[in-house]
Amino acid sequence: MPESQTAELVALADDEQSVVLRVLQGVRFSSTDLHDALHAEIVISSEFINGHIDLYLNSYDLENWSRALDSIESGRKATWLESGRSPRIIITPPEISESECTEVSVFDVAGSQIIVTVPIAAPTGWIETHRSMLESIRGHFPLTA
Repeated sequence: MPESQTAELVALADDEQSVVLRVLQGVRFSSTDLHDALHAEIVISSEFINGHIDLYLNSYDLENWSRALDSIESGRKATWLESGRSPRIIITPPEISESECTEVSVFDVAGSQIIVTVPIAAPTGWIETHRSMLESIRGHFPLTA
């Protein structure tokens, strides 16, 4: 049975464009008090392109998001959601990107095969903000292991 709440797990934006991964609801398939999955959406907004795609996240995905943030913080490109069952997100830090901005690529692996890369002038401290957002998601939507 779904539980309705929304919260952002990824929110990278500047004055011109954004990439947001919003958790729409926790989903329970079992009789435990924990969620079995999180129904979410990725929304891309810019003057050039707008789009969204639905996906489901599990505890493994959230743990890998934490690792991706570690990788980005150390100046390396991070690929997240590599299972092939959902869109893949690739984040390239400004130190190694062509645009010298944080680049967020969303690749619809399981559907259209379209990949969109959005350069974003991410604010200072965005990684720590995203660690806090992750902890908030974990608190609001406790997941089965």
